Amino acid sequence: MNKQIPPETLSWFIQAGKLLFSRGLVSSHSGNLSQRQQDKLYITRTGSSLPLLAETDLILTGIDYDDQFTPLASSELPVHRAIYRRTSAKAIVHAHPPYAAALSLLEAEIIPDCGEGLYCMGAIPVIGFGERVHPGGMAEEAARALENRKVIVVAGHGSFATGETIEEALKYTFALEEMCQVTYLARQLKRAC
Repeated sequence: MNKQIPPETLSWFIQAGKLLFSRGLVSSHSGNLSQRQQDKLYITRTGSSLPLLAETDLILTGIDYDDQFTPLASSELPVHRAIYRRTSAKAIVHAHPPYAAALSLLEAEIIPDCGEGLYCMGAIPVIGFGERVHPGGMAEEAARALENRKVIVVAGHGSFATGETIEEALKYTFALEEMCQVTYLARQLKRAC
């Protein structure tokens, strides 16, 4: 299908898919990953299973143009493209972290209750707060928000994290969900007292 995928690229996609699934940040067929390659990007195939990724699940297509492989790419391709156009990101992780998604339904900006989260991540913008967001939607808004931060949340949908590598984007995805989980639990404890 696409030309040979570099082994290191394939390895990181496979490891990331397994890690995201094992931590409950994607279900069997949700979430997607991409990595920039000059004017192209590798992105997971639409309907692929992140915990079971194989070489045939990675699609190489253009950032600024469609080709014969574009229809096979994730439905979030417009968001990945917009982010690559507006930022210097080399990799993107889109996950569905449950605590972050839950808080994004209640707040237009997630402000951590824990000092470390606020220090490390700052306030996290919620794109599309109060709206119904469909896959691939809010692309330009998400890209603008990621111009000066590493992770954002799309209301009720999930997170987009960027990095120089997939590993770095994973780091921000994990940190976001841990911060949101602590924030949620702290708020529950306050209510109980």
